[in-house]
Amino acid sequence: MLRLRVKIERIDGLRSLDTIAIANSGFVGLEPEVLLPYSYARKLELDSIVNPETHTKVSGDGREVEFLRYRGAVKVYIITEDRVEGPITSSVLVSPRAKYVLLNDKLLGMFRVVLLDFGEGIWCFRDELGRRERRSY
Repeated sequence: MLRLRVKIERIDGLRSLDTIAIANSGFVGLEPEVLLPYSYARKLELDSIVNPETHTKVSGDGREVEFLRYRGAVKVYIITEDRVEGPITSSVLVSPRAKYVLLNDKLLGMFRVVLLDFGEGIWCFRDELGRRERRSY
């Protein structure tokens, strides 16, 4: 499993949080999205900047799951020991049942993250291919 250190900042820059997120290529979307547990969304006070909409996604097992979606509400950064990538503007999906922060395939692609070893969580940025291997948190 690939875990990345990220900073998630409200689009207006007034609130942010640093956390570990799971890179989830099975979390697909048409736009960059980050899934947050309800408690994280509350800390960011997303309701004060964007009105949420109800959004339905089909889960990996075929179930339909409803989320609150805050379109374009945050800027996401990947933070490593030697560089910071971002910001990338992203929508936020919120679920009271979510336990982890997840990054979707579009967001990971925009960050140019390449997973080298699924089991060990070894990865790099695309411009580092063949030159550097990074380890998951």
